[in-house]
Amino acid sequence: MRKAFIFLPWVFLLLSCGLFETAGGPGSETTNGVVAYVDGAPAAFAGVALRRVDQKASLAAQENSVIQPDFFADSNGRFVLDSAADDQKFRMTVVSGGSAFSRTFSAKELSKLDTIELTATGSVSGAVDIPKGSEYAWVGVYGMDVLVKTDAEGNFSVPSVPSGDTLKLYFAEESYDSVFDSHKVEVEPYGMQTLNLRTEGIVAVSKGKAVPFATVAVRKVDQMVEDSALKTSSIVVSETRADSNGRFVLDSLKSGDYRLTVVDNGIAYSKVLSAKEISKLDTVELSATGSLVGRVTLSSDMPYAYVGVRGLDVLVKTDYNGSYVFPSLPVGDSVELYFVNKKMEKLPVEVNTVVDENTADFHAPSMTFESFEDSFDYWYTATDSLGSFISPNPTKDDFEKGVEYDSTRKSNVFHGQYWLGNSSYAWVLTGSTLRDKTWNLSLLDSIVFYAKGDGQIRVAVENWDKVSEELGMNLKAASGWLDLDSTKWQRYVIEPSDLIMNALDNADGLKPWTYVRGWVKQLNFFAQGGSNFYIDDIKLYGVLF
Repeated sequence: MRKAFIFLPWVFLLLSCGLFETAGGPGSETTNGVVAYVDGAPAAFAGVALRRVDQKASLAAQENSVIQPDFFADSNGRFVLDSAADDQKFRMTVVSGGSAFSRTFSAKELSKLDTIELTATGSVSGAVDIPKGSEYAWVGVYGMDVLVKTDAEGNFSVPSVPSGDTLKLYFAEESYDSVFDSHKVEVEPYGMQTLNLRTEGIVAVSKGKAVPFATVAVRKVDQMVEDSALKTSSIVVSETRADSNGRFVLDSLKSGDYRLTVVDNGIAYSKVLSAKEISKLDTVELSATGSLVGRVTLSSDMPYAYVGVRGLDVLVKTDYNGSYVFPSLPVGDSVELYFVNKKMEKLPVEVNTVVDENTADFHAPSMTFESFEDSFDYWYTATDSLGSFISPNPTKDDFEKGVEYDSTRKSNVFHGQYWLGNSSYAWVLTGSTLRDKTWNLSLLDSIVFYAKGDGQIRVAVENWDKVSEELGMNLKAASGWLDLDSTKWQRYVIEPSDLIMNALDNADGLKPWTYVRGWVKQLNFFAQGGSNFYIDDIKLYGVLF
């Protein structure tokens, strides 16, 4: 014998204004029943409730339960619905432990329902703006009984909501008289959905979850640390912090570009943006940082240097070889390294690089020493005192006249034309001082350049000045003579082990590179045995200055 359940108490019937008729009433028909299952087994004594789709909780009172059941299924998970008197939309919700079923139906659809499957519930948390005049807001779900309060900052958590259907949250003022916002949401079984419904601010997230209390800083893109006493390995020093939901608000910025950085325990976001772009941000995604190891070449009288990143607060100290380590830097955006001495005076070298996630990159030092495309302030030509000649003229500021376009290389190159006097000691050269400094090139890996001509060429690194020459103390380490080809360009690689010749062109067991490497002032290219030589794209590996 079928057992029918009259699930709507008289009070509910009155409030519903005749929404449903009782079994056997005029114009009604009782269904054959619905069976609720959980994981394939009957959901014994599951709670059942039917609500209008737009119905709010009846009282402004904290309620964590999805519904307050109108009635319960039997021990076999079966319950019987009385048919509705009209064809409005309703939400039927069935709960059992941590599982639930909730869908919207028309009266006709309800009459045809025979089985339902309950799935694990999920949760919803987030933040919403508190209306003016309220100290908190109410958060509920249309068609259910759950109702929770926000805190004073608008943070809320609905601990249990059914999964598998789109639900509509509503947000009411403290007085519960009016709804000021609503938002649709759908959760996965056991899932936790995080919402940011505030109209202002930026939310820091990582892998879809908010990052609470993250450190936030905004810096001008070219900002550098001004005092070595402030050196730190931290990416940025906190300017403000996100709240418990990862939300932070920035003051309006003047027009221009800035670096916005957000960091938290090994993850970071850092990007150069315009003030307008920052004002439009709603979320920033933090990802794992990477470390960077590198080396810069120090001048001979410099025991160490400092290395920083423009727009960040990090500043690290090198060792005596110029090696440095950034234990943690943001990834994904180009960062510009700058170098300063112990007096915080800027050194003439910068590095742009992108750090890889979860890696320790070694930034191998190297530099294009000269490509002959820009200015040539430090370049010169020179001859011996035995009547040799070179063009461009070494006695005038004419070096640029030797720079010409080469169609085979599709770039500018240097072209020297020369005649040697009748002496085995005759020579001509072109070369460059190393930016008015004496450099420690002890860790030089190689000198690479392209050349062609009808004679020979050799490379020399030197420490020369008039005083040292008069004293017979100027230092030089030079390669042997290298044959040139007048028909094509060739690539030459000079390693320290090739710099075997001393100033007298006589090795005699000496190691001239050993003596000059820590005090290099000039890089010179000597020519002999012909009348023309060309050089281009001089690169230094293992050094950066």
